[in-house]
Amino acid sequence: MSSIWPAPQPPCSSTGGLSRPGYTRDEQAPRWTPPLLHCPLPRAARTPRKRWGTRTKPRPPRPGPMLVLAELGRRQRSALKLLCRLTAGAVLATPGGRLPHGDIVGRLPGQVVRTAGGGRLLVRRPSLEEYVLLMARGAAIAYPKDVSAMLMMMDLHPGDTVLESGSGSGAMSLFLSRAVGSKGRVVSYDIREDHHNLAKKNYRQWRASWEIGHMEEWPDNVDFILKDITTAAEDMKSVTFDAVILDMLKPQAALPVIYPSLKHGGVCAVYLAKITF
Repeated sequence: MSSIWPAPQPPCSSTGGLSRPGYTRDEQAPRWTPPLLHCPLPRAARTPRKRWGTRTKPRPPRPGPMLVLAELGRRQRSALKLLCRLTAGAVLATPGGRLPHGDIVGRLPGQVVRTAGGGRLLVRRPSLEEYVLLMARGAAIAYPKDVSAMLMMMDLHPGDTVLESGSGSGAMSLFLSRAVGSKGRVVSYDIREDHHNLAKKNYRQWRASWEIGHMEEWPDNVDFILKDITTAAEDMKSVTFDAVILDMLKPQAALPVIYPSLKHGGVCAVYLAKITF
């Protein structure tokens, strides 16, 4: 498979004075692994790339959320994970010392860097599980171990249409988005505006970071709707859902609304992180 990334070029200064050394195919990193943050090439060096006959212009360079894993020592047998978005001139504060983002820019994922205090940090990209655990949150999230069980119960496949009630911080929405794929659709309702906005922000931030270093874009297949699902009966008359997941305090109130739109044999999963009395 040929690399979509350009050949090594002289360091540039388009990131506020932060330069990026080039890398070659002889390095130990896989050929498809891009640098954490790349800078635009001179106009004469840019070449259009072909992706299955569509989109010949390269994407503009954008920093994505990168996960920094700080090893605290073998004796402690623990590690600290910090999630940050690379920004020119910014500094990452860790227990082992401060690390300018400029020392991360241009390095390959999986390399170890040293902070000003001598601490060792492993810099790499976050997995989806790590991202949802470290991203900003307002409401309590559905944890990956619970999400995995519910996805298995609902038996989701690429191309399915899923209804979610309770967007929260967007954790479940991201896992559902990956499960149904680019041909599927997720409709996510939330009654609170702050949760609705945060879920959209976390979802968009993950999609933007995914574009850096992957051949295919993360599917834009989630519709976030700010509305009480108990009043959305008219919206669902012409929709059939393969599965429904309810993450709300009173899920029984939504059953009369969602039941007519759930296909025969479809699964309605209810997530109750806590029970109120």
